[in-house]
Amino acid sequence: MLAIGLPLVALATVPARVEDLVEQAARDWLAGQADARGLAEPVFEVKAVARLPQPLPPCAEALTVDALETRSAARMRFAVVCPGTDGWQREWTVRAAVSALVVVAARDVPANRALQAEDLAIERRQLTDLAGAVTLPEDAIAQSSNRTLRTGQALHARWLSAPVLVKRGDSVTIRARNGGVEVSAAGEALENGRARQVVRVRNTTTGKVIRARVLEEGLVEPESMGGS
Repeated sequence: MLAIGLPLVALATVPARVEDLVEQAARDWLAGQADARGLAEPVFEVKAVARLPQPLPPCAEALTVDALETRSAARMRFAVVCPGTDGWQREWTVRAAVSALVVVAARDVPANRALQAEDLAIERRQLTDLAGAVTLPEDAIAQSSNRTLRTGQALHARWLSAPVLVKRGDSVTIRARNGGVEVSAAGEALENGRARQVVRVRNTTTGKVIRARVLEEGLVEPESMGGS
């Protein structure tokens, strides 16, 4: 939990606007998350509301603010805590909106196509999932999205993966090397495969099925080669 010590308060008193302290604690937590995820120029809008809107009891010690639930910035829970044997705790709901500069689609891009630099742009967007934001174009270039991207749509990390280079039924070249000798044969992919994945391939000349590593689009090598 996040615990933020407040400046000393007068004995047997509490600050007049405790919500300001809660909102500052929420901003500090969000700023830490944004920094950890490399968000560029994040902006936070925060509003704290007491779950039980009633005057707080006096507190003889400095209050602290603890983060209780922070999975969604749109609805978080924090607690104002008066420490000590006669202490107390009151919960607050914090609603926050976070925006930052993130990677968006510069044009419509079909699903499962390797992304290129010209497909991407940087724009400010409001974020519902800080962890999934893509902040650098280089993190998306050469990746493919598992869904069609529309112009202006922010990318999400979970949509991206290495593109499928070999699809089931594709004609492929099986390349084998032994010392300085290179031999190639025609094959048919029996499974989809991404770069460095091992898939089943049928040699169309002999009919033999082998396990082969995907090197690039349309090119594989026997798994026994150990990688080129």
